[in-house]
Amino acid sequence: MGLTIVKGKKGSTWIDESLPKGLDLMTTYYRTVLWVFVISLIACVLLAGAITFYTDYTIVDAAILISVPFLVVGIMAYLQSGRWYYFLIIAAVSAILYFLVHLDIIYIFLIDFTLVGSVGVVAIVVILQRFLFYRIIHMVEYLNVKDKMTVWEKITAFMFNIPRDLDTRNLVMEYNMKRASIPWNEVKETMSLALMIGIFIWIYLCMNPAFMTLNTFLGAPLYIFSLVLYIPIIAMPWSIFRSLNVRIETKYRDFTLYSGIKETLKRMAVPIFAAFMFILLAVNQNGYAAVLGFILLSVVMNAFIIGLVSIVYYAFFEGKLIDDIVSRWKIFRPVELTMSISDGIIEKVKLPCTPIRDTEDFGELVFTE
Repeated sequence: MGLTIVKGKKGSTWIDESLPKGLDLMTTYYRTVLWVFVISLIACVLLAGAITFYTDYTIVDAAILISVPFLVVGIMAYLQSGRWYYFLIIAAVSAILYFLVHLDIIYIFLIDFTLVGSVGVVAIVVILQRFLFYRIIHMVEYLNVKDKMTVWEKITAFMFNIPRDLDTRNLVMEYNMKRASIPWNEVKETMSLALMIGIFIWIYLCMNPAFMTLNTFLGAPLYIFSLVLYIPIIAMPWSIFRSLNVRIETKYRDFTLYSGIKETLKRMAVPIFAAFMFILLAVNQNGYAAVLGFILLSVVMNAFIIGLVSIVYYAFFEGKLIDDIVSRWKIFRPVELTMSISDGIIEKVKLPCTPIRDTEDFGELVFTE
């Protein structure tokens, strides 16, 4: 451990700047999946660029290739979970649709993504949560104790909207949390946050004058679909902080990390004036009907994909992730950081070498009338 002492104006404290052993939730499987995703993403981006450069296809047509890495990861997730027969069923249905129904390959790809790619999106979200969770709370723990923060600590403080004068050491979470069913309130909140981010990203990209042509609006399904894939990657990794209610306890009002990241994402996604100007430009060049149809399609696609990904995440992936996090919480926080003399006496007695104090030796305050 890299223990160092930090001296402050009102005292000093020891901090460990390295992540304690045993807190890394990234197993060999998750690291392999992450590398497969990164390599396939780079390959698909290069392929999309080559297609637009050497053929008559536009960036809008080729952008859908960027979603292919989620299909690759989804197949890996299906096989790893033992549900390989689902993949065989999907492959058989796709073959029937192509050879017998003669459905266009693009639409078959969209159907396959709905069933397989959504699982790939969730798998990447879980990998990000496994990589970030203990690294973030370990960074937050002594964030405001240091006189000088590193670049990553400054980014963390900004993203979670942590006040500079808040003592961040007393981090706690709900480590006895168990799900009896899908938490629909959390699904709803995750969807609302992701939808807000997704719609504004869509406006900045799709209503940008560089893409704002009638052909772009007529080809909306492909472009929107490839864009929506990445929205859960931005919004959902932070949901684990809400599920476990990770918070900094104070004497007055607790500061929840999820509330901080949610407010930051809202501020980053709502430059309303610029979005409104893009919409006006689109209407001016394409007409009300095309733009309103495009907006409606975008909302439907965002809601459908984000809703599907959220349900898959909470129903099949979150439970194991929470179990792994909770099983390592005692490594991060063996005992509570701050306790009063009358708080948890029974639990303190059970700890080895804990002195037992008689509260009667404090005497009694008497106030004269």
